[in-house]
Amino acid sequence: MWFFGDEEVSDGMYYVGYPLMFLGMYLLVVMVVIKLIWGTTRYCRSPTRLFGKTAIVTGGNAGIGKETALELAFRGARVILACRNLNKAKQAAQEIKEKTGNYNVDYQYLDLSDLTSVRKFAEHINGSEPRLDLLINNAGIAYEPENGLTLTSQRFELVFGTNYVGHFLLTYLLMDLLKISSPSRIINVSSFMHKLHRSALDFDPGPNKEGMRYPNLVAYRCSKLANVMHARELAKRLAGTGVTANSLHPGVINSEIWVPFKSRWTCLVFFVWKFILRHLCLDNRGGAQTSIFLAVDKGVMSVSGKYFSRSVESSENKMARDDVACQRLWNASLDMCGLSQ
Repeated sequence: MWFFGDEEVSDGMYYVGYPLMFLGMYLLVVMVVIKLIWGTTRYCRSPTRLFGKTAIVTGGNAGIGKETALELAFRGARVILACRNLNKAKQAAQEIKEKTGNYNVDYQYLDLSDLTSVRKFAEHINGSEPRLDLLINNAGIAYEPENGLTLTSQRFELVFGTNYVGHFLLTYLLMDLLKISSPSRIINVSSFMHKLHRSALDFDPGPNKEGMRYPNLVAYRCSKLANVMHARELAKRLAGTGVTANSLHPGVINSEIWVPFKSRWTCLVFFVWKFILRHLCLDNRGGAQTSIFLAVDKGVMSVSGKYFSRSVESSENKMARDDVACQRLWNASLDMCGLSQ
């Protein structure tokens, strides 16, 4: 028997109670650590206003793209939501107008998995917009959808083609407009997951037996590494033009990007992960902060070719610091998009 104050406690309760208490303390510590690592960010406090400026946000109809567009509209910018789902884009544009009182918010169709769509969108922007101050390459997918589609219209792996190839061509086609609008900024939304890609990018053009072009450039980590390398190469090529290019990790976010994983994980694993996302990670507003910081903060006006996390410069995958590899990616990307060297 054990005594705590005036209470008598059995040996069985002692041997059960203490392990449970220590387990609870351990889980609490783990949750605090996860919250500190994944669930915190620096909120952008810059007072910069954007009257007379124009911004394009790909994937601006949901998630961190929508929150980024909302903040830019609140600061007075003309904001164009470049989206594949026009119904959601229309709803998002209306919501942003009502919340900000800024009615200079538009939406246009853009399917980044189809380079024909990218060309049509860029042609429309170049023909209708007198300036472009901010290009935020935000849209992305983490996994192939459940409809079985695995290739883009031009037969690149769907995730790599959507997250990287489409944004490469979009940026390339809008570069002249960005230059004449300088100082202007290009912002590539990447992910800390790019650091987990360990092998050098393989530029074998393929196709493989399924007809996939560049069959060794696949999946989320690879696409996000390419986003970082793209920004670094852009910084070199745009030096002296007044156009900067940077990339960023937005944080671990409770967003729609995780929905496809529900069918691929067990119910328990997905339930635990959703609990972590909901209670310990960032919401969409928090995840948008580094994008907003790079878009508006005057302190990074002349910073280019860098990778940011929590609104501060961070270390990227060492392969993203390899200038030869970045140039090879650029040359391969021109081939992917049917552009001349």
